[in-house]
Amino acid sequence: MLRSGVWRRPLNSYDLVYIVRPDLEPDALKTVVDRVTQRIGGQGGKVEAVDVWGKRRMSFSIGRHREGLYVHTRLAVDPQKVTEIRRLASMNEEVLRVTVTRAVGKLPGPAAPAAAPAAAPPAAAGAPSQPAEA
Repeated sequence: MLRSGVWRRPLNSYDLVYIVRPDLEPDALKTVVDRVTQRIGGQGGKVEAVDVWGKRRMSFSIGRHREGLYVHTRLAVDPQKVTEIRRLASMNEEVLRVTVTRAVGKLPGPAAPAAAPAAAPPAAAGAPSQPAEA
């Protein structure tokens, strides 16, 4: 896109999921998330959403850890910056693993409360409750 005489690439959406050491305190986890978010911004990216999934068991050990704190971040960034963002996110000693994939679809919104099923209308007096067979 050409804006004010400078050619700019369109930003693509990506999902960044990283696993953090499971023994981190909530304040330390927030610091790690903030640091990753700042590094994304430093590369010209925009963070659309951050979701801490919590502690989950991994299928294999990473550095003697069988569990990890999973963090999902949806971001919009120039495609040429994805490799650098992955590298910067993994430069933190608390981060065990980083993966970046191209985002598919929109982020799910907040869950809407389930609507109660509508009650069936009361049967009229004297009317058969089931349709008559022919």
